[in-house]
Amino acid sequence: MNLAVLVKMVPDTESRLEVRDGVLDESGFKYMVNPYDEFAVEQAVQFREAGGGKVTLVALFSEASSIDTDLRKMLAIGCDEVLALRQPGYRGDRPAANAAALAEALEALEPDIVLCGVQGIDFYQCATGPMVAHKLGIPHVASVTKLELADGKLKAWRQVEGGLQVVETPLPALVTCQKDLNKVRFPALKDIMFSKRKPFENRPVPAAAGPDLPCATASLPPARGGGEIIDGETPAAKVATLLGKLRTEAKVL
Repeated sequence: MNLAVLVKMVPDTESRLEVRDGVLDESGFKYMVNPYDEFAVEQAVQFREAGGGKVTLVALFSEASSIDTDLRKMLAIGCDEVLALRQPGYRGDRPAANAAALAEALEALEPDIVLCGVQGIDFYQCATGPMVAHKLGIPHVASVTKLELADGKLKAWRQVEGGLQVVETPLPALVTCQKDLNKVRFPALKDIMFSKRKPFENRPVPAAAGPDLPCATASLPPARGGGEIIDGETPAAKVATLLGKLRTEAKVL
């Protein structure tokens, strides 16, 4: 079984957000593996452990080497190799351009199953995975919370409005993974040490022609105003004062 996992590097949740003149300043960002993609990594490793094969991690990012440590953590979880696509001027908000680069790399790998997270926590577009499947000409199932592999077919469970949908698809196929799919393991020390000897290929790819949809302007949410302390001699008096303010000032009652 040949498995591929698409991993997106996203800004660390502790990175400070700063906007200058309507443009997001990303110069101080630190990056980490997109949390949804970790569920895809875990599922691919479970499939490999059950039926054999190889798990290739495919990541698209800039030439910066700061992400190498985080990618090697995925090797420690159980992936067999990393293919890091290095693109000048890479941006995470270009799903069509990024999908084209990823699909081209996957064509050479000829995977039976492609797994990735349902979305990146940076732009929440939910678009790259389905676009990759479209460019490869293979079926895809989105937002999967349970996945089984048997007799050359995938059986996937996904939450839909008001219920649960079960889908079967032949291989090859692409699946985007939700957070309830599995529990991501913590690698043992021996796995972390062994991961340093696993293949890690850096491959340059051409710069994208431009953004899919240019961002006109960026801004932070407006600052929240201060609260108001309600005075009163008794709890009942405070409640009465509060209700009066909600009716006359806030006009929500």
